[in-house]
Amino acid sequence: MHMDQTTEAIAHFIGLFSQAVEEARLRLDYSDFKALPDAPLEQNDLLNIKINIVSPYSLEGFKPRVDYTPPPVDRFDAQVSVAIRYDPIPLYNEGQGAPAATIWGAGTPPLMAGGEAFVEYQPLGSLALYLKQQARLEDNDYLSIGGHGLHFSSVGDTDAALIALIKAASPFQPFGDLHEPGSAAEIGDFILHAPHIADAFIDAIDGNDGVFVMRGESIEGKFLNGEEVDELPALDTYLPEKFSEEEDVDEAETDFSTHATMDVEAGANLLVNEAILVNDWYGAPVLAIAGDYVHFNAISQLNVWSDNDTTSEALNGWKSLTEAPTQAFNTATIQTIDNPPPPGLENANGEPVFPAHWQVSRIDGDLMLANWIKQVSFVEDNDITVMSASGGGTEIVLGNNTVINATSLAALGNYYDLIIVGGNVYHANIICQTNILLDDDLVGTVGDFQTGGAASLSTGGNLLWNEASITQYGTMSFDTMPPSYLEALEKLGDGPGAAPQSLLSGSDFAGLTTIKVLYISGDVVDLQYVSQINVLGDADQVALAKSQSSAHADASWDISTGSNALINQASIVDGGVNSTTYTGGAVYSDELLIQAELISDDTNLYTQGADALVSEAVAFLSDDLMASPEGDADQNAPDSSTPDGGTADVMQTMLG
Repeated sequence: MHMDQTTEAIAHFIGLFSQAVEEARLRLDYSDFKALPDAPLEQNDLLNIKINIVSPYSLEGFKPRVDYTPPPVDRFDAQVSVAIRYDPIPLYNEGQGAPAATIWGAGTPPLMAGGEAFVEYQPLGSLALYLKQQARLEDNDYLSIGGHGLHFSSVGDTDAALIALIKAASPFQPFGDLHEPGSAAEIGDFILHAPHIADAFIDAIDGNDGVFVMRGESIEGKFLNGEEVDELPALDTYLPEKFSEEEDVDEAETDFSTHATMDVEAGANLLVNEAILVNDWYGAPVLAIAGDYVHFNAISQLNVWSDNDTTSEALNGWKSLTEAPTQAFNTATIQTIDNPPPPGLENANGEPVFPAHWQVSRIDGDLMLANWIKQVSFVEDNDITVMSASGGGTEIVLGNNTVINATSLAALGNYYDLIIVGGNVYHANIICQTNILLDDDLVGTVGDFQTGGAASLSTGGNLLWNEASITQYGTMSFDTMPPSYLEALEKLGDGPGAAPQSLLSGSDFAGLTTIKVLYISGDVVDLQYVSQINVLGDADQVALAKSQSSAHADASWDISTGSNALINQASIVDGGVNSTTYTGGAVYSDELLIQAELISDDTNLYTQGADALVSEAVAFLSDDLMASPEGDADQNAPDSSTPDGGTADVMQTMLG
C-alpha cells in the first residue's frame, strides 16, 4: 500500500513499517520456477584412470617373530625452578640459641641452621549437637461391621490409665527428663551434679523389689535384668512373629473362599528408638591435667507395663495354650577394650630414640564436646469394634503401626602424643531408656453369640526391649603430676617456649622423633547423653455379636489385640588408646547401672467382668430390633447406609 509522506512519517514513528509490494516480474519468475519439473540427472561416462605403483619393498617368506629396534631418541637436560611460600615452625634445642619466633608459628619465621622443619597443624574446636526426635501417633479407631445392629461405647478411661502408668514410672528413671545444659560451665555443673542424682535415687528406692542397682568406680561386664551373664540374648529371638523377616509370606495369604472367616488385628504396633554415638574427637597416650579429673558413666533402663486382659467366659476355649506372655528385657554392656599405641622407633643398636622438640597446638579457653540426643515415641491405638460374621473372608487391621526414631553420629578428630589441660576434665556418658505399655484389652460377647468354626484369641505376646552399651577403647591409669609436666605446663601457660629437656627425655615419649602436643588453657567438658522413651496405649475393646440377618454359626475367628514391640537401642563408643593421666588435683570415677521393671496389677480400667461390661456398653441402634422379628427378615435388618458414628479416624483397615 502506498502512503503519502505524512502518513509514512507517522507510521515509522509508532512502529508500523509498511512492506514493499512485490514487483510483477518477481511473481512471473516464481511461476516459471514452480512449474519447472525436476529433470533427472544425466549420467556421464565413468572415468578410466590407470595407476602405476612402485614399491621398494619385496615380500619375503613367513617370519613368526618380528624383531624391532626403536630408533634413537635425542636427549636433553632441562632445569625448572619453582618458588613456593613456606612457613615452617621454628624448632629449638638447647645449645642452638634462642628461637626466632613462637613455637606455634606466627608470621614466617626463618629456618633453623640444619634446615629441619615441621608443618603446622591447627587444633580442634568445640563440638555441640542437641537433637530431639519426637513421634506422636493417635490411631483410636471405631469399627462396626456385620448385621448386628449394635453400637459399642468405650469402657473406662484409657487416657487416665496410661497417665497413671507414666506417673508410676517417673520415680524409677532419675536421668530420663533432665534439662539440657547450654554452655561449657553448665555441662561441667551437670556432670558434677549427676552423682548426687544417683545418690538421691538410691536412697529413694532402697529395698524396692524389681529394681537392680550396681555402682562403683568401674563396672565391667554384661547384664540382663539385674544379673551378670556371659552372653546377652538377641532381639530377633524374642521379636513377635508379626515382625520377623522369616515369616512365610504364603501363610499370610487370605482365604477368599465362601466360608465365613474373620481375621482381626488390633495390635502389632512397633515403636523403635535407635541411637549410635561415636566419640573419637581427641585422644593421646599421655594426659597432664592441672586440676581434677571427673568421670561418670550411667545406664538406666526401665520397663513399665500393664497387660490385664478381660475376656468373656464364652471365649475361654479360644486362647491358644502356646500364646507367649508379655516379656521385658533390660540388657546392658559396659566394657573397656585394651588398645595400646603403636610401638616407637629404635636406632641401629636397638635402643629407643627420643624426641628433640615438640609441636604445639593451642586452645585458649575451654574445649566443649556435647552430644545430647532425646528420642520420644508416643502412640495411642485404643481401638473399639463390634462385629458379627459375614459371608466370605474378612480381614480387619486396626493396628500394625510403625514409629521409628534413628540417629547415628560419629565425631572424628585428631590424636596427639600429649594433651595438657590447664583446668579440669569433666567426662560423662549417660544412657537412659524407658518403655511404657498399656495393653489392657476387653473382649466380650453379646447375647447368645457362638460359633462352631475354628477360633483363636491372642491378647498378649508383647515385647519391651531396652539395649544399651558403653564401650571405651583404651585403658586409663592415674598418677600424680611429675615435675617435668609441671614445668611444661608453666611454660605453655606463660606463652611460647621450648620443650623442657626433662620432658623430651622422659620414658613416656621414647620412640618418638617429635611430640605432638595439644594445650588447652581452660577446662575440657565431654558429655554424651542419650534419652529414649517409648509410650504405647493399646487398650483394645472388642464385642462379638450374632448377626440379625444370618447366623454364620460355622464362622472361623482369629482375633489378636497384643503382639506389640517397644524397642530402645543405644550405643556410646569412646575412642582412644591406652593412656596415662597425670593430675594435679583429685580423681573421681563413678559408674552406675540401673535395671528396673514395674508391672501394674490393676489400672482400674475394667472394674467388672467382660460379659457385664459389654452388656452395659452395647446398645441397640433401634428399639424395634429388640422385638422378635416378624414377617420378612429384611424388614427388621438394620439400614447399612446409616453409620454407627465414632471418632473422626473411622478406621484404618483392609477388608477383603
